Amino acid sequence: MSILNLTPSKPTLTQVENAFQPAKEVIAPLKFAGRKSAVQQAYFALLSEGAHIAVVGNRGIGKTSLGRQIINLASGDNDLLGKLSLAFDRKLDFLTVYLTCGTSVKDTTNLLERLLSSKNCLADWIYDIPSASKAASGYTPKIGGNIFGAELSLAYENKAEQSFSPAVSEHQIDAVFTNVVSEIARQNLAPDGVLIVIDEFDQIVDPTGFASFLKSIATNVPKVKFCIVGVAQDIHNLMKEHQSSDRLFAGAIITLPSMDADELLEIITIAEKSIDSYITFHSSAADRLVELAHGQPYMVHLIGKYALRHAFLADQRQITLQMIEETLKLIAERQYDPVLEGRYKKAVASSEQRETVLRAMAESQAGDGEVHTTVAYKTALEQGVDNASQYVGQLVTEEYGREIEKVRDRYYRFQDALFTAYIRARPRLVLKADQPTDAQTRPTPPSTEIAPSA
Repeated sequence: MSILNLTPSKPTLTQVENAFQPAKEVIAPLKFAGRKSAVQQAYFALLSEGAHIAVVGNRGIGKTSLGRQIINLASGDNDLLGKLSLAFDRKLDFLTVYLTCGTSVKDTTNLLERLLSSKNCLADWIYDIPSASKAASGYTPKIGGNIFGAELSLAYENKAEQSFSPAVSEHQIDAVFTNVVSEIARQNLAPDGVLIVIDEFDQIVDPTGFASFLKSIATNVPKVKFCIVGVAQDIHNLMKEHQSSDRLFAGAIITLPSMDADELLEIITIAEKSIDSYITFHSSAADRLVELAHGQPYMVHLIGKYALRHAFLADQRQITLQMIEETLKLIAERQYDPVLEGRYKKAVASSEQRETVLRAMAESQAGDGEVHTTVAYKTALEQGVDNASQYVGQLVTEEYGREIEKVRDRYYRFQDALFTAYIRARPRLVLKADQPTDAQTRPTPPSTEIAPSA
């Protein structure tokens, strides 16, 4: 009688490196963790005619990943709904477009131009549909080149270097865009219509006029739906316009809060399953990782990635609490996240006292995100800093990164919840006089560098 070998095979280094993904959004539905309420809300919004969608929240909270799942749902992939045990009765069928904005997108006009001219957006459809091409022709030829054909150029990306005069004035680009998407929708290529997801909407320098444009689209072309995704506390902050914003997104404003412990643990479980649980997290290590994350999924991915690499290279089958603590030191020392580390160093600027106050402010943050100085100053005083207000006065200035802002008398708020979590997780940069050095407190961990092949 043969005996089944239930021992998991050793994963490849590629599998280990991609079990956690701090640098990339989650695209595969079955690797997406938690967010049941948000997914359900997004699905209902896709079903609702004339409703646009907005996804808002802090940095690193999972907005782009949710945006990708909305694309999946709109394309008929119901795996995530099944995984979350959410009701559905059919597969959706939208023609989907996904655009990530950058600071190069200056305003609403530039955004609509980019959607029309980018090959991965609407350009190919305009080229294939004569009536859509005709609707666009009044605006595009003056830009130069056959932008909807084989000679598609990124003309708009080089816009600053060109001098041209559109056939219609800039304030009419919304009319041209409306006519184009109306023609595309009229072809009934996808029964549910057209979904356009705009990620990093907050990067648009001046989105003035976009709210009015959306209102017009909802009225004139109800089968075209927009989903905007960006860093913001609410829709008004994201749109930078108050008029009609709530009505435009009625019932479809998805604000992503911090993840709860079970959702963060699911990220770890999904990572373990991706390597057939060849390496697992001890319960104490998993709990510590969740504690360090403070509701931020990015922090689980960041710390988890390097802890898993550490274990793999050391030929360890289980990640321990000690390995998590060692990983935290390595992340800081080797600047695995150079942006967060750079911001931390700028705020601290080699001052033991300022670092103490910064950390005291982070540790004293209340559930609503506000920091009461009475609590924070007491924490700082217990650690030997009796003039904390002086350092808080520095931390609100550009010289030290302006990581905190004053809300009202004796109340402050960090600008970025992800950075707050990083402050809490990171070991101290400037050692106190009575604090032992790293060499005295921990053994040298195995190298996490990948050796070149022979």
